Amino acid sequence: MLQRDLQSLYDQGYFGLEKDTRSIPYGWSINAQWRGSNSKVMSTEVAEHYLLLEQLLPQSVPSDVKRSVHIKAEQALKRLNGHVPDWLATFPKPSLKVNIDTQLVEQIEHAIKYKRAVSAELYRVLYDEAHWLKFAELSFYNIVEQGGVLMAQFMVGTLHDKCYQMPVYRIRNVHILQKTRREPSTEQLKSLRSAINKGMKQEAIELIVKVPIHSAVNQGFIELGELTDKQKIDDKNVLLTYQTINTEQLTDELFKCAHWLEVIKPEKLRQRIVSKLKAATTNYL
Repeated sequence: MLQRDLQSLYDQGYFGLEKDTRSIPYGWSINAQWRGSNSKVMSTEVAEHYLLLEQLLPQSVPSDVKRSVHIKAEQALKRLNGHVPDWLATFPKPSLKVNIDTQLVEQIEHAIKYKRAVSAELYRVLYDEAHWLKFAELSFYNIVEQGGVLMAQFMVGTLHDKCYQMPVYRIRNVHILQKTRREPSTEQLKSLRSAINKGMKQEAIELIVKVPIHSAVNQGFIELGELTDKQKIDDKNVLLTYQTINTEQLTDELFKCAHWLEVIKPEKLRQRIVSKLKAATTNYL
């Protein structure tokens, strides 16, 4: 089954897979471009591929590989503002459909129907390490489908007032408690919907930056989107043009590099960086 799934991914050009046909079963590897993809801001295409790869991981894959993919998928979700792309819902290969734990879904639906709190483990990434974290009390109140992926909506504990949404495949060991769940307020639901809509309404921009020729960005170690143009200005600097998505993560990364990277366009993004620089300067004067 693993060979078949890898072949399907290889046929469609996903994940930089390369096949070695000199032996049976075939040997598989990931090409240098993907293997060296340690950029802090991944491209939209790479982010979407990591989300797909996370869902297709067979149980037989070694735990260290799973952990590595989960970390990349967490970064991918941040890159896409938490929005799972719609094309996952229309993925053409039937053999690559996500395996849903029906018992888990039934438990969550039961808890929702009878308004029960539950305990469960959630898969989270902390300090670049992936962990299953146990939560003593969660209040699930809805399951929705987004981009072909089942998403559970819930609240944490008894005091925290924020609502969350997470793919069902990142939840396990659900136990229904003999306790009534918490009910989200209208304002809390509105806040979650706003966050989801913000992720869906992603703004595509043309980003132009000026960087030193020997910089990590120009060398390709830090990727800011899909590179569409490169112009040499002088012996020291180049102009790079990217097609990318305007996110807070992108702004933060550009700000971190502001001592050697200059945003030329778009003007609004440039002004955001300038505002951050002014605020930082004020703190140190």
